[in-house]
Amino acid sequence: MFDLRRADLHLHTSRSDGRLSPAELVRRAREAGLYCVAITDHDTIDGLEEARQAAARWAMVVIPGVELSVQVEEEEVHLLGYFFDPDHPALREALTAYRKAREERLAAMLARLQEVGVRLSEEQVQTAVGHGVPGRPHVARALVAAGYAESYREAFQRYLLPGGPGYVPKPAWTAEEAVAVLHEAGGIAVLAHPGEHLRDRVFRALLQAGIDGIEVIHPAHSYYLVQHYRQVARDFGLLETGGSDYHGHRPEDDALLGACTIPYPRVERLRATLQATRA
Repeated sequence: MFDLRRADLHLHTSRSDGRLSPAELVRRAREAGLYCVAITDHDTIDGLEEARQAAARWAMVVIPGVELSVQVEEEEVHLLGYFFDPDHPALREALTAYRKAREERLAAMLARLQEVGVRLSEEQVQTAVGHGVPGRPHVARALVAAGYAESYREAFQRYLLPGGPGYVPKPAWTAEEAVAVLHEAGGIAVLAHPGEHLRDRVFRALLQAGIDGIEVIHPAHSYYLVQHYRQVARDFGLLETGGSDYHGHRPEDDALLGACTIPYPRVERLRATLQATRA
């Protein structure tokens, strides 16, 4: 018998920069034929419990996940964490500290915007944030709502890109910090969407930091890149993962759900490998 169950291990909700609530995203994933999902919000796991409760109604599997922004060789790289204990004190403490840094960054962004006559309050941005971690996407939506830009894209281009009046660099973990806290919490660390421009010295630094895997399947990866990173995973003994990186803001995003997946048996093998190596 073939196991036709599918998994998407890269999904974002309104708890970070996605459009849908965790429960709504799980419902949409079920409608798209998915059996297993990982909620990988940026720098927060606040949506995990809501997603689990929704998944229980349909006997779906939700894997603990998160996407962390790390700084490597002056480049921002994203690491996906999976299978960790969401209640682990070290992980909770690290995420709380990071959220505080993001809130301080938001205050600095609003102060810079005020210098050029753009007056946004933290309350206006919080409306866009909801329960999430504040970032540039939320400021962009607040700028549109307040009439300072006609579109999300224009808000970024006029105010929030590097060099713009409202730009403040995002706080970032080091790769060593991110990998260490994920491992301490019992999880794995996976390089997200390496794409076409992954520099060798950045990759070597991530290997040195102790990453466990690489995201092979991703909407931005062509057939050639998928084959390339499969070979990279084999060459360096890395686990393979994949997912849609769904955010839900664009009309075409809905087509990604159920279309950019990995077989669920591979998820079970990932879990088994983790348990064997951590035993």
